[in-house]
Amino acid sequence: MRTLLEEEHETMTRFKKLLVLMMFAAVLAAGFLLGCSKDPGTRVANIEPETTLSFSPDEGSEANYRVRMNWFGWDADGEIVFFETAWDKPDTIESWSEWIDLDGRAVVSTDSIFMLEAADEFDDVNAYALHSFAVRAVDNEGARDRSPESLVFTAVTVLPETEITRGPALVTGPMVTFEWTARDRDGVIVAYDYRLFAKPPDGEWVQVAPDPDVAESITVGPDVTSVLFGPLAGLHRFEVWATDDAGAADQTPAVSQFTVNPELAGPKLYIYTNVFGTHTFRGPVWPDRYNIPEPIFAGERLQFVWNATADDYGGEVVGYRHAYDDTSTWPAWSIFDRRRRVVPTIGRHSLYVSALDNANVMTRARIYFDVVEASLDDYILVVDDYNRWEDSNPDRWGSDEERNDFYNRILSGYVRDRSEWEPGDHIEDGGPTPPDVDALRGASTVIWYCDGTATIRDLFDPFQPSYNALAGYLRVGGNIILCGSAVLTQVTGDPYPLSIGVSDTTTAGIFVRDYLHIGWADYSGSGANQSSPWEYGYCMHGAVPTPAGEALGFEPVYVDTGDCAVEPGKWWMYCWTHPNYYHCGTPVEKLLNFQGTGLEIYATDSFLNDNYEGEPSVVLYLSGDNRGNACYIGFMLYYCQEDHVKAMIDKVMALFGEEKVQ
Repeated sequence: MRTLLEEEHETMTRFKKLLVLMMFAAVLAAGFLLGCSKDPGTRVANIEPETTLSFSPDEGSEANYRVRMNWFGWDADGEIVFFETAWDKPDTIESWSEWIDLDGRAVVSTDSIFMLEAADEFDDVNAYALHSFAVRAVDNEGARDRSPESLVFTAVTVLPETEITRGPALVTGPMVTFEWTARDRDGVIVAYDYRLFAKPPDGEWVQVAPDPDVAESITVGPDVTSVLFGPLAGLHRFEVWATDDAGAADQTPAVSQFTVNPELAGPKLYIYTNVFGTHTFRGPVWPDRYNIPEPIFAGERLQFVWNATADDYGGEVVGYRHAYDDTSTWPAWSIFDRRRRVVPTIGRHSLYVSALDNANVMTRARIYFDVVEASLDDYILVVDDYNRWEDSNPDRWGSDEERNDFYNRILSGYVRDRSEWEPGDHIEDGGPTPPDVDALRGASTVIWYCDGTATIRDLFDPFQPSYNALAGYLRVGGNIILCGSAVLTQVTGDPYPLSIGVSDTTTAGIFVRDYLHIGWADYSGSGANQSSPWEYGYCMHGAVPTPAGEALGFEPVYVDTGDCAVEPGKWWMYCWTHPNYYHCGTPVEKLLNFQGTGLEIYATDSFLNDNYEGEPSVVLYLSGDNRGNACYIGFMLYYCQEDHVKAMIDKVMALFGEEKVQ
């Protein structure tokens, strides 16, 4: 199939052949007439050539700014030597010929593609410009066509479209980077222009780049598509627009308005650790609290990974570097310097990390810690995490002092002394705090009970990253007995039922899965509607050993209900005459060990709620070397019969290697 250009070329070829024959015939006729002249000495005047546009836009029409013109000429008594062309007749010259004489260009070709300006008028999509064109032939004797071929038409181009591809957030730091791009659907981009304005408080917009006395904008080539400003402060507006090869500029520049906060200087640097949580830094000076060393246990294997971003102010992080303890020399900046592993020795250590952006602004960070040795051999630590701050009725629920006495009695007779941690006696930032590294370092076993909202949740708060002393204590070989009311949901912060999988990377999830060896848990709650026994929450009357528990020598543990006819026991609700609570038990957790790593040693002996009947309620993990053992008890020991609890705890403590006085 022939193209339009091929058909046009063939037509022109036939036309030119015909023209040649006509010119040859004219020459013969002229010679014949001259030969017949009565006055052979008289010279006949030269005939002027003629010119025709064979391909061009229609007169008064619209055409693309890349316009093609074809023309030809003929001379009756000679030959065409060249053509003269001219564009855009000046308003002060009436004659087309004079116009060509002033602005013409001699060419020998008979066609050309012209690139025109199209930037005089605009609408929402296109740009326009009116153009005039003329062409005349010149023959071998210098004669010119006195009636040149000409036309007037409008060149049209599609406006370019400009887009900011990278810029700052609405509120950003003092160094601001912009990147942009543009497209032109019928041409190419040949330049960009941009400018920056600032608006002072209660003032008007003022151009700050470039200096308005010098230029209205900064013009750059098509390969320059980014700019960095700074340091800045306050409200600013950035504008950028493209210009295409028809000279048409984007009439709707890409605009970004933003507020610069000098305090956001530098990249935002995140340091992720396996024991300290995630910490965020910004700017060249880290907060004062990082100048106070955080105690950790000796033997910890520390892993640090860091990453920084400057996206919120349109910057780019170009390198990292770090130093461990020694800051006298620093390595070269590297985008790959993002990790450090170390087993620190006893004493104080610092990890310093820096991140650099493309404006040469730096963020510096510090992780400062004091490594202390854990003897794990000095005392048995009892953590009284009972929420006495909400104790509104001690006569019914038991007071804090009564709980203290209860645990002192069941832990009597051991070789190691007892030590007690009362969170309410250790107030920081206005609230009670859990035991710290110094309190845990000498404990051979920790018995931690949480009968209510407890401070143990503070150890796993993801919004307050710090060293988790309890997790560290277990990592270096400590033993724990953890019990109470719905403790797992306080640890994780999630509602029941809880499911902990292999992919859980949260501090709380790792603690429950890898240290307590629990993979799933639910809680009977406190529901008291006996008309729905399958939902009844106060259901546990006791716990009986499973086959695994029997093999280890454990015995049943039952709730202390007392004799309702004589005197109720500590679990007074059993004797309450309220119809919804009559002979009710205590709430209890239903537990499943994680993939067989723990022993389910007790099962619930429930009343009314079959969903908890025979379900595991105690999980025991034995490491085999009297270090790093854990026992999680899913009910409140205080409300059980004391001799049962003592026998149970004595068995667990014996398995943990705790010795009794002979």
